[in-house]
Amino acid sequence: MSGTSQPPLREVVLNEVTPESVDPAEVNAALDDDRAPVRQRGARVAVMVAEADADAIRPFVDALGRALRDDNPGVVRTAAAALTEAGTADPAVVAGVLDDAVTLVDSKLGGVRLSGARLLATVAKQEPDRCTPIVGTLLDHLGRLPTRDESSVAACVDDRVTQRTVREHEEEEQEYHRIARQVFANVAVAVAEADPSAVADHVDTLADLTAVEEPVVCGAALEVLAAVGRDTPSAVAPVADSVVSCLDDDASVVRARAVKTLGFLEDERYADALREVAETDPNDEVATFADDTAAFLAQ
Repeated sequence: MSGTSQPPLREVVLNEVTPESVDPAEVNAALDDDRAPVRQRGARVAVMVAEADADAIRPFVDALGRALRDDNPGVVRTAAAALTEAGTADPAVVAGVLDDAVTLVDSKLGGVRLSGARLLATVAKQEPDRCTPIVGTLLDHLGRLPTRDESSVAACVDDRVTQRTVREHEEEEQEYHRIARQVFANVAVAVAEADPSAVADHVDTLADLTAVEEPVVCGAALEVLAAVGRDTPSAVAPVADSVVSCLDDDASVVRARAVKTLGFLEDERYADALREVAETDPNDEVATFADDTAAFLAQ
């Protein structure tokens, strides 16, 4: 749409939006407009329509999906909010835009990343099989942690109040990234638990993720491997050494998940490593779990 024409939805009063009061063609036009404020308005209208009736956003779901690739973060986050609202009521409504949603996993902006994570999690929580086609992409990107620039922008600012504001924003962004990774990881686990075969071809990627120095990512990779191992032990056997390496991890939750995964492999070769954990692990629960698992494998 031309940037000089009268913007669509101009006559719409935002706090009075109902599905019946909005022309879907206008919403589509707004979402595809050249002007970011108009696209943002279209996305905000979509949120309100979705809140009233999830099914009513079907005519502009595709446009909302395209908006997830918008170069304006505000448009992306608002479009994601509309789709998340609709997906909460009915995952089928947003099933066609999950390929667009998964692209947000690699965003440099924590808030944008988190918006995509929440959308995918909304679907995975109810119907994880719908996320099966994108789980490979999700796993490939999950290990690409955002590079943290140790030189804060705040250091270039003289005013102390502004410095504090900038630092708070940077810390908030890092927290968004952390939460987003956790949510994305949970999506992968949900898919694996619902259909282990869907991730069986990704065991090499999962093995690489067990080496990521972040318990959320490493732990999720082990949970997914455990789900695959429970279903098909032979599928995980080629990467079992990566699981064994996690028995020495600093995080007790990671060590526990490594023990769990090895237990599903049903291979006596790992009993000795588990006995060592049982004797040396500082966490009593992990030590007991390892001892029980070693005994199980030695039967």
